Amino acid sequence: MEFKFKFLGKTCWFLEVDKKFKIGCNPSFILKKGSDVELASPTGDTFRNIKLWLITECNPDSFDEEGVKIIEDEAKIIARKECGKYLRDKKNANIYFVDWFKKIELEIKGYRIRVEAIPTYKGGGFLSNPASGKANGYLVTIVDKTETSKRIYVTGETIYHENIIKALIYHPIDIMIANIGRVKNSYFGGEKSMDLVMLNSFIRTLNPGEVITIFSKGESARKEMKKYIDLIDVGEEKEM
Repeated sequence: MEFKFKFLGKTCWFLEVDKKFKIGCNPSFILKKGSDVELASPTGDTFRNIKLWLITECNPDSFDEEGVKIIEDEAKIIARKECGKYLRDKKNANIYFVDWFKKIELEIKGYRIRVEAIPTYKGGGFLSNPASGKANGYLVTIVDKTETSKRIYVTGETIYHENIIKALIYHPIDIMIANIGRVKNSYFGGEKSMDLVMLNSFIRTLNPGEVITIFSKGESARKEMKKYIDLIDVGEEKEM
């Protein structure tokens, strides 16, 4: 099974499967005034043939009114119920609202696809009580006609947490798509998102075959982050 990944900015990307169809994540294209976040300039076919959209949470970095417009009517959409307010006009789409640990079985272009919502934890570090039930990660299992299977773990915006590991530890991960937010966190206060220590903990514990690290903040922060880690750039493609 062959994949092509392309990062489109914020937390939006797509993963093309065997040149047959695409899986997209987090269509969000409205920028705050004065923001230095970069978005890829879409070509005519950038959003064409995205048959499955994964939406991790309903906030401006993950999903907005402009993002809804590019979702093709026949696409399948997996999201949290809070995203329903943007999806009322998608009458022909197959929309699935899922909470943690819920599974959806799909068929796309002859491929069997299972999507499980994986917990995310935000708003606290290792020594804090994490907020729950606000966002999803996803474990996507793709099985082709030859019964070859691949598993993709989409972290969403999360810190490292043992409950995530419990949900994934028995599943070999072929590709991990990780959202990283900071080089280093304070574990006693302030903003909490995945830092390099947490990313390395995920990698060490799950041992994924490939790791794609995306960074949704502004370009000035990206330059600082790239001193420490190889980030995929906005508009960059990666084949696997």
